[in-house]
Amino acid sequence: MKISNNAQMLEIGGIYPVLTWDDDHLVLIDTGFPGQISDFVSAIQHAGFSPEKLTHIVLTHQDIDHIGCAAELLKIAPNAIVLAHEDEAQYIDGNKTPLKLAKLLDNYNNLTAEQKAASAQMKAGYAKCKVSIEKTLTDKEILPVCGGIEVIHTPGHTPGHVSLFLCESGILVSGDALNITGGELTGANPDYTEDLELAGRSMKKALSYPYKAVVTYHGGHLKRFHPPEFRQ
Repeated sequence: MKISNNAQMLEIGGIYPVLTWDDDHLVLIDTGFPGQISDFVSAIQHAGFSPEKLTHIVLTHQDIDHIGCAAELLKIAPNAIVLAHEDEAQYIDGNKTPLKLAKLLDNYNNLTAEQKAASAQMKAGYAKCKVSIEKTLTDKEILPVCGGIEVIHTPGHTPGHVSLFLCESGILVSGDALNITGGELTGANPDYTEDLELAGRSMKKALSYPYKAVVTYHGGHLKRFHPPEFRQ
């Protein structure tokens, strides 16, 4: 679904990564679960681009449904750089155990058989999809590509979670910091959020931006009814 002149929301098995571009850059925000690489290739091609032309892969945070295909995409687009917040990098590159997996492993003896199987699957998935972060991101940094992409540090769901504001189009890409419930924007899913109080503050911070529409990773696209004027 094209959401602006230079942004497309990809629809891949109930998740909604975002592709944005200019004459010299092709940027993908989030990369799905492990094993979805063919879906990503098809979606990028359907948007009118070659996956080989990716220049940036931005990961909003460490969860496996956001980083799953980054390593596979780098095999296709070896010149692309991978970016994430500095507080997420060591979980994504494998130097630290990702937080949700660590919680499962710490409580392993108390898990049901089904939960143990899920944790084993998650552990194997993370082992396959770890990827080095070439550039770490900081709050309020503006990436000078695709009309400007402002980094918004929105911790709570995870410590280094970021949302992205596409300055040219006014699209807010919220990752898991926001969801859509009944046609309304809601906060991070409490069942999967590290710090709900912090996540609530991050929601307010993200929504203070002059967005025209939001893309939430698990809810999709929602237009703002009365869009404000863009900041210069």
